[in-house]
Amino acid sequence: MSFEDLIGSNIREVRLERELSQEALASACGFSNTTLSAYENGRKTPNLVTIAKIAKQLQVSIERLYYGDEDNAFIISAPNEGRKIVNSIYFLWKEGVISYFENYINGLEVQDYHQLQEPRGIFLHLDQYSEPIKRLLLSLNEFQSKIDTYPDPEKYLEFIMSSVATEINTIIEQREMIRRSAHTPVK
Repeated sequence: MSFEDLIGSNIREVRLERELSQEALASACGFSNTTLSAYENGRKTPNLVTIAKIAKQLQVSIERLYYGDEDNAFIISAPNEGRKIVNSIYFLWKEGVISYFENYINGLEVQDYHQLQEPRGIFLHLDQYSEPIKRLLLSLNEFQSKIDTYPDPEKYLEFIMSSVATEINTIIEQREMIRRSAHTPVK
């Protein structure tokens, strides 16, 4: 699904949830029903000002219309650090910027891995959340190799990402509790 189709689909979904006709929403936003139809069908992409008008009339965030929900946005209003990290890792993985393989060969240069017939590993240094991120990358690799075996691949992908985001949020909360307790004066 293209970005234009995704935005259009999200606008349509929220409009229908609000039980608004295309005519009513278009009129409230100050443009024609034909224009709204073009947005919803992915023939046209609304600019930021138009998205803001539509979001205001539908009483949702701009992120809801761009990404489907606030949790899928890279920048969200509610603090969900785990989801931001997971979304960033997923984006980098999907774009082929990062990957993870077991069996790292110490001393082998990164460019040498690309010459191996079967990737044997690459060193990925993570300062934080190494176990959940490793699990996310391994799960994404497995997901990609078996995507045709899942009855609903998008739902399974969301499950993977939500699971790891929750795990990272738990670690963040635990660290914050320890930090606060260390700074609390003893009576």
